[in-house]
Amino acid sequence: MTTTISATARELLAKTEGRLATAREDNPEIWASILKDSRVAESLPRVWTCSEFVATSCIRSPSLLADLLADGNLFARAPADWLAEEIEARVRKEVTTDSEAELMEFLRRFRRRNMVRIAWRDIAGWATLDETLHDLSKLADVCIDLVYRRMYAALVARYGTPRGVESGEAQSLMILGMGKLGGRELNFSSDIDLILLYPEDGETDGARGIDNAEFFLRLGQKIVQQLATPTVEGFVYRVDLRLRPFGDSGRVALSFTSFEHYLQQHGRDWERYAYVKARALTAKEQFHSLYDEVLRPFVYRRYLDFSVFESLRDMKAMIAREVERRELKDNIKLGPGGIREIEFIVQAFQLIRGGSDRRLQSRELRVILPQLVGQRLLREGAVQELQAAYEYLRVLENRLQQWNDEQTHQLPEDAVARERLAFSMNAASWDELAATTNAHRQRVERYFTQTVFGPGERTDGITTVAETFDLDADAVERARMLTNCGVTDLEPINARLEDLRTGTYYRRLDETGRRRLRELLARILPMLASSATATTTLARILRIFEMIGGRTVYLALLTENAAALRRLVELCARSQFLADQIAAQPLLLDELIDERFIEEAPSRAQFAVDLAASRGRMQHEDPERQVEILRHFQGAATFRVAVADLTAGLPLMKVSDRLTDIAELIVQETLSLAWAQITQKHGVPRYTDERGESHAASMIVVAYGKLGGLELGYGSDLDLVFLHDSSGESQKTDGPQSVENTVFFQRLGQRLVHLLTVHTASGRLYEVDTRLRPGGNRGLLVQSLAAFREYEFHEAWTWEHQSLLRARAVAGDPRVCEEFEQARIDVLRKAVRREGLKDEVRKMRQRMRDNLSKARPGQVDLKQDAGGVADLEFLVQFWMLEWADRYPEIVTFSDNIRQLESLGSGNLVPQSRVDFLVDTYRKYRQRLHRLALDGAKNVVSDTEFVEERRGVVEVWQEVMRGAGDLR
Repeated sequence: MTTTISATARELLAKTEGRLATAREDNPEIWASILKDSRVAESLPRVWTCSEFVATSCIRSPSLLADLLADGNLFARAPADWLAEEIEARVRKEVTTDSEAELMEFLRRFRRRNMVRIAWRDIAGWATLDETLHDLSKLADVCIDLVYRRMYAALVARYGTPRGVESGEAQSLMILGMGKLGGRELNFSSDIDLILLYPEDGETDGARGIDNAEFFLRLGQKIVQQLATPTVEGFVYRVDLRLRPFGDSGRVALSFTSFEHYLQQHGRDWERYAYVKARALTAKEQFHSLYDEVLRPFVYRRYLDFSVFESLRDMKAMIAREVERRELKDNIKLGPGGIREIEFIVQAFQLIRGGSDRRLQSRELRVILPQLVGQRLLREGAVQELQAAYEYLRVLENRLQQWNDEQTHQLPEDAVARERLAFSMNAASWDELAATTNAHRQRVERYFTQTVFGPGERTDGITTVAETFDLDADAVERARMLTNCGVTDLEPINARLEDLRTGTYYRRLDETGRRRLRELLARILPMLASSATATTTLARILRIFEMIGGRTVYLALLTENAAALRRLVELCARSQFLADQIAAQPLLLDELIDERFIEEAPSRAQFAVDLAASRGRMQHEDPERQVEILRHFQGAATFRVAVADLTAGLPLMKVSDRLTDIAELIVQETLSLAWAQITQKHGVPRYTDERGESHAASMIVVAYGKLGGLELGYGSDLDLVFLHDSSGESQKTDGPQSVENTVFFQRLGQRLVHLLTVHTASGRLYEVDTRLRPGGNRGLLVQSLAAFREYEFHEAWTWEHQSLLRARAVAGDPRVCEEFEQARIDVLRKAVRREGLKDEVRKMRQRMRDNLSKARPGQVDLKQDAGGVADLEFLVQFWMLEWADRYPEIVTFSDNIRQLESLGSGNLVPQSRVDFLVDTYRKYRQRLHRLALDGAKNVVSDTEFVEERRGVVEVWQEVMRGAGDLR
């Protein structure tokens, strides 16, 4: 409460005290009883001063207030089902006949009673905003439901039950609450927006049968009559049915089929916004299928839909004209920076991204708004300010309407009314209230403008000489327009544009797509004017547009985001690889919106945050859709690494680290998904140890090769081995369809491989190779850790021990991962056959060189030929296996560089030799990395790396004695 109030507010409080004194004189006993409660006595002056509606209601009927005190719900939040129970109990007691007039009067008394309760709690500060809005919405819900049931029963008694022509089943009326009622955010004196639907056409089964359309028309009319007809007691709600298909000219009630046809054929953009909040108030059991099959596909598009900004600007312009015409600048709902602009901001992001993230499909604004931070759509500070503005304006809205139970959003002009409003908002004066209100509205207006219209001034280097570039103009006119854009190399650019104009892509675009393309060209061409690679860059950009095809919402994304367009041009100018990535996955264009995309280096921590967001989107999705969401995460994360690699000079080792991070996170996530899917059917695998104690068994994923060695590249596959810790005589799952643990783990491994390799609309996650498991393709896909250890000690070949040097556990129970690492070290120390080790390593290396080299005369296979990567890796592996029994600490790491450094630190290999090999290995990897980015093989000219290759060969010959010469 305020400690300082204006003189006018003091006068108003004094008048309230006088009114109370008069009321006490008229009804001394009841008021004495009421005012015994100190909470009422203390809050009454403020409440009555702020609400003439409450004051008049209590003075006219003090028993209303006494009744509220008696049931206790004035002082405490009403239980969730209390209103539904209350209206049932009271209607049975107070409405004793089938008289519609009697029901009307009851509903109006019931509403008044509860509106007094809600207003009192709100103004006294006993209720939060959320409680007030939910209470107001629940009151509308129960009144509508009661009227529906009573009027439905009355019409059934006259005409019989409406039945579906196809199903023969009884038909109910589904009343959709729209707007704030649908979102459970109803304001104090709001009207209610309703849409009336019924499942099937047909007829009633009574003696005086009528068709269902007529039945539900009459039912709708009676519902509106009961709620909206003014009586001595007022009305219950003003009812607005104009949101229905075709508005005032449309049928009052529609069948589901007609409703679906309307949305598909005639649904307009503004209706998508409206149906975000649609909620079934009756026939709720049928809403789920209607929502999934009809409403969700209409409201939420599968792809990012930035076209919503165009319609939003049109809607805002229409509202702005209305505000100006009706002089509504002081309207806190429709005016600049008002409630509607906050709703537009949130709903725009819902429509853009809700199709791919169901968490954004909530009806309640205050539930959605915080999620926009996690989705990197708005900064945290912006969301906090919008939250504060929304809460403030909604409270202000209620205070305006609580004064006289009047639907108004206009700030008052009368001086006394202004001071009263300031007092109700705990402001010391009208000037203070106006300043606070204006500050909130200015912030909202700024964020709305930034979201819907983009920055007020272009500071991103994009300039345009025209709003559109007429691609259909003849070559001479196009040349003139190109000159105006600053393009100097006209001929190749003009030729490329002519190819675009006559190509299949442009011909198949609808008019909206062509308009967006013309607008984009008008922005892109000036950006290319000073570029030495303008033709190449334009060709890459147009290739992306062609791959996008008819999904012109991606063109809208670039039209609506100048910074994203600039980044696209920059990336296409720098790299064919990046352009190809975007062309293959147009969804990556979304990554260009976020300014942190360029500013912040990619990190595992950020990937984990992004994956957590993806995990949220995967809830309640089918397995195929879950993998597709993971694929989107992988594509976006890999793209960020590639951009940092090619534009910010991210060191190669960091590139590999980040790509390794992505793979590990995905393997961990898919293991969790696979585990959930298999345990849902079979239960958790359990085993009994030698002491008779039961334990849950688990599976780990062991990475070999490039993933195990922390050297993953952009197109690397994954070498994986799966191990479990189940042992003992009793090994079974504990689910309803119990199976042996061996069977369970085979199915778990198969499911994991399937999730990693299945093709989705956006490709697969990874190629997976499981042949490095004990026994290769002949062995079980998933084996026990004990069997793995046994195999490695008694059956493994030397090359398998070489592979084990680069193995590490990347997913699964940490305890089992530690047991694997200890088993790995034990094997490398004790199981390696060191007698003849050098011959085994040399022979394996020679077979690889003979069979795998891709070089032609004048070329060198940098990976397989003499002196290349494989020679260097085999040298390291030989040394590691040779010395592991005496120096086990050298096998701690699984990557080549740290293994070499460990050999140097232990004085097992001269430090100068280690330094040379580390430096050479890095040079090789850097060159191979660039070849991979260009889509080339591991082959270079034999004039490259001559000294390095010769040095590696010399070390090989010295260590291995007779390894062959340079080719």
